[in-house]
Amino acid sequence: MRKSPTLLQAIVSGRTPPLHPLPSLSEAIADVDAIIVSFQLQHVRRYFNQIHWLAESHEAAFSDRIEPGLKLENVAAHSWHVADAALLLLPHFATLNRERVLSLSILHDKLEIFTGDFDPIGPDGKGTYSHAFNLHSQQTKISMEQAALENYLLSIRESARSAQRDLLLDAIYGNSWESRFVKSIDKLQALAYVLKKKDGNISDEHLVFSIRYSKKALDLFPGISSHYSIVLDRLIESVAVCRNISRLELDTSLFAQLELDLRQSE
Repeated sequence: MRKSPTLLQAIVSGRTPPLHPLPSLSEAIADVDAIIVSFQLQHVRRYFNQIHWLAESHEAAFSDRIEPGLKLENVAAHSWHVADAALLLLPHFATLNRERVLSLSILHDKLEIFTGDFDPIGPDGKGTYSHAFNLHSQQTKISMEQAALENYLLSIRESARSAQRDLLLDAIYGNSWESRFVKSIDKLQALAYVLKKKDGNISDEHLVFSIRYSKKALDLFPGISSHYSIVLDRLIESVAVCRNISRLELDTSLFAQLELDLRQSE
């Protein structure tokens, strides 16, 4: 069996070479640190303990006791975090259109007002039948998004529809490099959220799914491979620490579960 130190190399290697020079390791580490720190903003409630909001503050404090720490994300918080991460990483990729990237980041999940949040994991816990890895489910998701797009456009003024249609169609299909970059950041942010929220307490099934699904980011925009590697390395390390096992043992186990998938991506 392959030795575990090559796990990250196996996941990241074999991709299309990035169109842009990769940022330095120190820059990528600083970026990932900033992305992680930004989750703290989700702990800061607006209106909390203000005199006209005391009843609501009492209920919010109760919910904090029920679900301490980082909460399950709502789509608005996720979208802000994607935009924040995209703004941070944009200077590494000078050929990308800044305005389009930020507009896509803000809007990319807005159609979930109508569709709800799509579950990528699915009933088997592996994404086998969901849009994560199932072509039929992917097409169903696109059809739902197209219908939601028409409903959404009817809810905004006519003069704004053309620009938003263009952006949201790009968000659905990933036709531009800006959209592929945002989709890639979306996967990176989700992996960082798993790292922060789970704090190492995650099942093998969830960890393997998270790796398989998030590494789509590398196909979408290989330029973020340094950032992706750092987040994934921290996630795997946190699991090893939580389980009180060696990194070698965990990596070897994960490689055994991911080996076929990794070979297919080579």
